Amino acid sequence: MNPEVRTLRRSISATQYFAVGFGSIVGVAWIIIMGDAVASAGAVGTAFALFIGALGILLVAFCYAEMAARLPGAGGEIVYAQALGGSGTAYLTGWTLALVYTAACAFQAISIGQLLGLLFPGIEGPVAYSILGHEVRVGNLVIGGGLAIALAALAMRGVRGAAVVQEWVTYLRIAMMAGFIAIAIAYADPANLTPLVPGETATLKFAAILSMLGSAPFWFAGFNAAVTTAEECSTSMTAAGRALIFAILGSAAFYILLVLSVGALVPVATLKTLPLPAAQAFEIAMGTPEVAKIVLVTAILGSVTAWNALLLAGSRVYFALGRAHLSPAAFARLNVQGAPSLAILAVTAATLVALPLGRGFILPIINIISACFGIIYVATCLAVLKMRKSGMQASFTAPGGSPLVVTAIVFSVIIALVALFQPWFLSGGTVPPEWITLGSWAVVSLLVWFGAQARIKALPDEARLDLLKGESRG
Repeated sequence: MNPEVRTLRRSISATQYFAVGFGSIVGVAWIIIMGDAVASAGAVGTAFALFIGALGILLVAFCYAEMAARLPGAGGEIVYAQALGGSGTAYLTGWTLALVYTAACAFQAISIGQLLGLLFPGIEGPVAYSILGHEVRVGNLVIGGGLAIALAALAMRGVRGAAVVQEWVTYLRIAMMAGFIAIAIAYADPANLTPLVPGETATLKFAAILSMLGSAPFWFAGFNAAVTTAEECSTSMTAAGRALIFAILGSAAFYILLVLSVGALVPVATLKTLPLPAAQAFEIAMGTPEVAKIVLVTAILGSVTAWNALLLAGSRVYFALGRAHLSPAAFARLNVQGAPSLAILAVTAATLVALPLGRGFILPIINIISACFGIIYVATCLAVLKMRKSGMQASFTAPGGSPLVVTAIVFSVIIALVALFQPWFLSGGTVPPEWITLGSWAVVSLLVWFGAQARIKALPDEARLDLLKGESRG
């Protein structure tokens, strides 16, 4: 007989589902790493890479929307992996997702202090120490840690409150984004976009674009955070699938317009020198800091919405693993508000542990997330092909048939390989932090796997899939 099934409340509307997707995609990365992207591939090259990346991610997202319609369980890809290859595949996918969402939350915690420091000079405080080539300030630790605890407290109150906050803040941000992009277009000088792609040779230009393309899963990573909350969606999965696609299209349009318009505000040589060019370019071009402050406020709101969505997604991953007997059962316990409290605390605690690594850990986080998501995308797309062969019907199906799914798989493999091996080529022969982090996480996951074998084997694969879907046979 199956253990008691703990199910999550259906509280998320279609517009809130869009807000979770868009809010977690367009977080704070566009303002933190835009300077590095433009320095590598130029404004036009970056925009082109984002366009190609968006097309590839869109193919993957169609597969995600179909799988969410077929198996709308908390944990998203863990459910799909269980259907694809059983408990081992589900466990590997779950621990990979746990690393991804923890790293993504750490990215937000590390970044927000710098944003607030530009908006409120001096708030970062004195230098505490230096690590990985960057200073870490006391204020950054206090701000990042304080917000991590505040968002955990909000998540503890249940998904409905978090979704409402997500929806209102996301639509406010969209209005603000439209405003400052319109201003950037009005002040733009196309001559500032040259050279279109940096590099003395065609090979170097291609390498620059390929490098940018390799980070596409990071730029668009948030879209799959929404599928982890599919079990809590109160609307039809057809409407949810459409909301997911619109979230990607909207974020791609924003990224491309932002890169081109900001790139046209000031010369590329100047843009490369700015710590946060997406905000500071306005101040240089217009001679006034007011618009730059609006951009910073938008970025801060974006950090909060992305962090909120990622915390929800990460906690649902731990919840799903616990409910399916793939991690300690305590992760599946719900508080009186229906929230997986220990799972939320686990993500928050891991975020607080990573926070002291500071800005020097930003680029490794990007590469780790991109590589891991590329691998998970492949598993999800393969699950689509398997489910179609089984004859199982779905309320939402990806258009284009099997060729679309196969193309999505090829794209995902390329992205994963670029993100995984690029750090090695740039490290000068030393082992990059990305490999150390991935290796350490793999060791921990293997220890937990072997230590939990009795509990894992006690539950048949069919029963585990039922639990992941929030169902019961007995």
